[in-house]
Amino acid sequence: MDYEPCIVADGIKADGDKTAQLEALKKRLEKTKAQIMAIETRHKEQARKDDTRLKVLIGAAHIADAEVHEETRTAVKQVLERAITAERDREFLKEKGWL
Repeated sequence: MDYEPCIVADGIKADGDKTAQLEALKKRLEKTKAQIMAIETRHKEQARKDDTRLKVLIGAAHIADAEVHEETRTAVKQVLERAITAERDREFLKEKGWL
């Protein structure tokens, strides 16, 4: 009895050459993996941008407030004294009058 192989999802034949089916599935899998990686990369890049923006905004707000309120400047200096440990960064902050 002759019959034509039926087509299932994404044009892969249900019957026929099993090797070709397997290769087609592998190709589709690789394409899907690449798409997943691209999306994950975009999400990571956006998270880094968001983190940088957050730091800039919070820092700018503290600096602006410290120019007007001495108690803010004192509090920020105390935080910097505790939090900044890299000698290069400490020297920079000293030059700028924050340590």
